[in-house]
Amino acid sequence: MPRRDNVNDNNGDGAGSGRAGSDSADRRRELMRYAGLSSEVVASIGIAVFLGVKADKWLKVSFPILSWCLPLLVIVVLIINLIKEGSRKKNGK
Repeated sequence: MPRRDNVNDNNGDGAGSGRAGSDSADRRRELMRYAGLSSEVVASIGIAVFLGVKADKWLKVSFPILSWCLPLLVIVVLIINLIKEGSRKKNGK
């Protein structure tokens, strides 16, 4: 039985006139959007940990307080941004 998501008259680039091409383009757009958001999360947390460790060494703190607080602060800000992105998508803006 053939897969129904590939049964359209275009080559899968989303440029066809049918609804299936539009769905494919929408899926790609969503995939790229979430791939960008996940890359932002990974890079931000990595940079926050690196800067926290460097700041703790520079301040000569015995307990790695900035190594913990800075990434947690970044995570909170990222969660707020993810919620805003999700509500923007839901509202159609």
